[in-house]
Amino acid sequence: MRSLLAAAALLAATACSASTDSAPSPAPSATVQRYHATELRPGDCFDELPPDGITTLVPCEKPHVYEFAGIWVLPDEPWPGDDKVIEGSTKGCEGKVKIKKEFRDTVTWTAWAPGQDTWPKHRTAYCMALSVEEDTPLTGHVLS
Repeated sequence: MRSLLAAAALLAATACSASTDSAPSPAPSATVQRYHATELRPGDCFDELPPDGITTLVPCEKPHVYEFAGIWVLPDEPWPGDDKVIEGSTKGCEGKVKIKKEFRDTVTWTAWAPGQDTWPKHRTAYCMALSVEEDTPLTGHVLS
C-alpha cells in the first residue's frame, strides 16, 4: 500500500518536532501562507512537508501535491518502535482521509508519522491525500 510505504519513508526522513514557540506567523500574502504542520486545517493544500514541519499553503485550485485531512494521536506509551508507529499512523489516518467518490481511482493518502527523537511529547501523525500518480498533482479539493 502506497500510504504505508510513504509513511515509512517519511518516518525515516523526518521527525515531528512541533513547538508553539517556533511556529511562524502567517505570511502577509493572501495566497501564500507558511504554517507548521500543527496549524494545518482539513482542506489546506501544499506541495511539501519538510523535516522542520513548516510548509507553504497554496490555493487548492492550483496544482498541488497534498491536501491535509486531519491528525491521529498515537497512544501515550514508551517508544513502540518504527513498525508500530507506522502501523498506528496508518490505521489512524485511514479513517481520517475521506476521498470524494469521483477521485477514489486517482487519489490515495499517506501519513507523516512522529519520530523517536521527539517521542513521547510529539505523538501526532498528520494525514493527507495525494495523487496515485507520483508526477500528477492534485487540482481542487479531493476530500469530502
